[in-house]
Amino acid sequence: MALVKFGGRLVIVVVATALSALAVNLFIECNIGSDTLTVLLDGLHISLGISVGLASSCLSIVFLAVGLLLNRKSIGFSSVLYSFLVGPLINWIHPFIADLELADLSLFIKIVIVILANFCFSMTYVLLMNFGNGMYALDAILRYTESKFGIRYDLGRIGVDAIFLSTGFLFGGIVGIGTVIAFAITGPGTVLLEKMLYKFGGLYKLN
Repeated sequence: MALVKFGGRLVIVVVATALSALAVNLFIECNIGSDTLTVLLDGLHISLGISVGLASSCLSIVFLAVGLLLNRKSIGFSSVLYSFLVGPLINWIHPFIADLELADLSLFIKIVIVILANFCFSMTYVLLMNFGNGMYALDAILRYTESKFGIRYDLGRIGVDAIFLSTGFLFGGIVGIGTVIAFAITGPGTVLLEKMLYKFGGLYKLN
């Protein structure tokens, strides 16, 4: 039974990570702006000449190391697997998305695709929060600062997003209407998706 639960968690974390990797590629290839972390990844890719996946792996490992140092109890199997898997999956998916030449599509279609990318991110968050064993490493860091210094999680998240966005923009990452869409709908979309899944009886924790 324990092996079945572990296998279920493994599949869910892989699917969640793949959705996140897909979202990053859709954002970047549409070229109309991304969520704050993807803007930073795009900026590192442009300025350092490294792949987006490698940039993601480096940041994820840094977040994981700091999370383990500051808030080890919140880091688990899902946190580690996501950190090491997301970068390679971004690079693996990239050629398939690049071949679609999304940047040549109309603005309306690109906006629809960006909304789809946000949906993928929201699904990632819902799966990891409800099925995962351990939270995203960056969230573990923010929860630590909340408990240690009284900095509310939402304010800490805004501050981190501001750092990602400004740094990514300075490095050459694309900021645009896609960034505005990500700000507007990722959070509410995650809450709505979670409520919908609960409503239809499709969301159960694997305890």
